[in-house]
Amino acid sequence: MIALFPGSFDPFTNGHLDVAERVCAIADRLIIGVGANPTKRGLIAPEERVRLIREATGHLGGVEVVLLQGATMDEASRLGATLIVKGVRSSIDVDYEAPQAVFNREIGGVDTWWIPTRPALAHISSSAVRELVGLKKDISRYVPPAIERFLTDNRS
Repeated sequence: MIALFPGSFDPFTNGHLDVAERVCAIADRLIIGVGANPTKRGLIAPEERVRLIREATGHLGGVEVVLLQGATMDEASRLGATLIVKGVRSSIDVDYEAPQAVFNREIGGVDTWWIPTRPALAHISSSAVRELVGLKKDISRYVPPAIERFLTDNRS
């Protein structure tokens, strides 16, 4: 089984890492797909996110990190993924992800599995980490070391 874990990952958090580790336990291969919205200026450039996620997941076998170019369902097909995985923290995430999962199946022919976030990580989000970075607060407990080093070294 090849699983695609798509997201903006701006930045990649310990919650994302937990999902990746858990998917690696069941998938033959995990592709972490970094989405780039050209209309948004992110905290970390997409190409840099790919590099940092590769470093953060270096301890995992069978992981590939790529930059996504189009719709998730199309990218899943292009990459040979037979499954899309998404982490969900709460019912709000489920409500947001449910229509996308239906379209991925109906139009793209690929199922989406939701991985519930562990309770100890459910409060972590990329947007919260971005806010903490802006406030120059310690983020080391929320992101993998590679991400923490990059964000600390590049604070404005």
